Amino acid sequence: MTAAAKPPPVFTVGIVLYPGFDILDVAGPHEVFGFFDGAVIGRTVKVATVAQTKAALPTSGVLRVLPEYDFGDCPPIDLLFVPGGGDGLDKAIGDQALLAFLRKAAKHARYVAGVCTGGLLLGAAGLLDGYQATTHWGFIDCLKLFPKVKVVNGCPRWVRDRNRITGGGISSSIDESLFLLDTLVSDLAPGKDKAALAELTTRQVQLSIQYNPQPPFSGGDPCSVDYAVFEPVNAGMAGFREIVSKAILARP
Repeated sequence: MTAAAKPPPVFTVGIVLYPGFDILDVAGPHEVFGFFDGAVIGRTVKVATVAQTKAALPTSGVLRVLPEYDFGDCPPIDLLFVPGGGDGLDKAIGDQALLAFLRKAAKHARYVAGVCTGGLLLGAAGLLDGYQATTHWGFIDCLKLFPKVKVVNGCPRWVRDRNRITGGGISSSIDESLFLLDTLVSDLAPGKDKAALAELTTRQVQLSIQYNPQPPFSGGDPCSVDYAVFEPVNAGMAGFREIVSKAILARP
């Protein structure tokens, strides 16, 4: 009698949720890695959502999401992904249970990533100390409040420094997730032509989600718009930016 074949190991993408997280920050990686066939790296890919409890969580809008795992029963995470948030971000920055979970998960994760203001949560957990990083352009000054974080100039869609990957605002979650996919296939696929395989795999996933953005107008960050567009949007963020800054400065 032949023994059953051993199933391939699981590569877990763990997306951490908290009250007020931004839904697109979560939907981006969930879609990209949901279309990824882990056979090219000899793994089964699982996209897992985890929060402090399994109770339905409010997003920054009107949606509510049920996490699959809580901090106690979450499987080991290979790629830790932290989304940004709106209302509730200031509370998340001071949430010691959340920050402790991020530190614990990051200790064993191969990659630690955050997008938008999720970078501020990584900063609050001390996980960007000594690393280059970015965040949503409207909250760069908040990221600079972490003195050990090396905030990059400009308006990058993503920044990689060793195994830390951070992204710009909200819609960057798709670009960053595709970059992460390319990165992990390049790192983990067997054989010699890893770069070619990583590019092919990433392009196939990009096609699967039909990601070929063609917005009606160019621009979308301070590096690509004129002042008449930038100034009122920036001013509208001032109040929330102040709330977030105070939360960062109030940390123990």
